[in-house]
Amino acid sequence: MNRFTASVAPLVVAMLSFAPNAHATPITYDISGVASGRIGATTFSSASVELTAIGNTANVTSLFSGTIFGNPFNTFTVTIGGVGTATITDLSEIWAFPAPSGQSTVPVVVIGRVDKPPALDSITGIGFVGSNALTGYEGTTGIGPITDAGGIGFPACSGPGQDPCIHTTLGLLSFSSNLTFPPTTRATFVATLAPVPEPTTLLLLGCGAAALIGLSRFRIHRSGEK
Repeated sequence: MNRFTASVAPLVVAMLSFAPNAHATPITYDISGVASGRIGATTFSSASVELTAIGNTANVTSLFSGTIFGNPFNTFTVTIGGVGTATITDLSEIWAFPAPSGQSTVPVVVIGRVDKPPALDSITGIGFVGSNALTGYEGTTGIGPITDAGGIGFPACSGPGQDPCIHTTLGLLSFSSNLTFPPTTRATFVATLAPVPEPTTLLLLGCGAAALIGLSRFRIHRSGEK
């Protein structure tokens, strides 16, 4: 294989690797609201708080006979107004309740820390939104933004007999109040699927790369003629 062909072939492989897979698509979940608390040595009061997490639709799991659908995160950040953005390092996931449950009269999405990793069947909530607009939602598709009853919070932590506070790259994160049902505040939820190249675009790119490979071989063959 000549040098030009060797440099183009990996390009073809790279393009093919971006072929869309209906069963494995990155998805971003976002819950935003207003909360008070402390992160590291910095306190915040009635600040905008945004929880942003990235998972993969291939990892959505049915829990409790389909009552809940869970999806663990690959990355998870919290952005606090006036403070900045920190990565949450505790294993966390989203729970999607596609129908009303024992705790809520409407469908709910909850972002929370996994209680006993790697098992996904128990979490402590950090943020949630409840809305009839979430009816049938299982965490595998984009949706929203949906603003409705919800909030951001966490139980008292790191005290005697309490669970640790939330671990982040800016220090331990705690909130001044826990999530409450029914909520007295509002929050916004949005889920966004990562864009994937259109099949026709991939086909055109592949054909172009194949033509370049063929052209390089032709030129090398011709240059060797006497």
